[in-house]
Amino acid sequence: MQWYAKYIGLPFGEAAGQVTCWSLVKKIYADHLGVDLPAYGEISARDLVRVARTMEARKDDGWIAVTDPQAFDVCLMRTSRGGAIVAHVGVMIDADRVLHVEAASAAVVVPVKHMTVAGRILGYRRLAA
Repeated sequence: MQWYAKYIGLPFGEAAGQVTCWSLVKKIYADHLGVDLPAYGEISARDLVRVARTMEARKDDGWIAVTDPQAFDVCLMRTSRGGAIVAHVGVMIDADRVLHVEAASAAVVVPVKHMTVAGRILGYRRLAA
């Protein structure tokens, strides 16, 4: 079984058994890389403006920008309504696919060229060793 298979289908939300985009990233990093990522306080995933501002303020927390994404890199995305502010994240499966979750769907793997994410991707970040 692929490492990411157990996350596919996890429902979006903040209740037990549910995940938000950032809590999914946190879970994957803890489960597979042994890294405890920050929670960014008690900000609700539904409060996209506060999430984006916090992520922007902490953009130098050991993450480096990469143009050649690989497994476990974080994919930064804007909302589906556009804009240039990071308001959504996912985890790269490989250079071509991202695992993410949003209110509109359970956790899914999609190609980065898929219409639901292609125009939203703002970049990729890798946790510095």
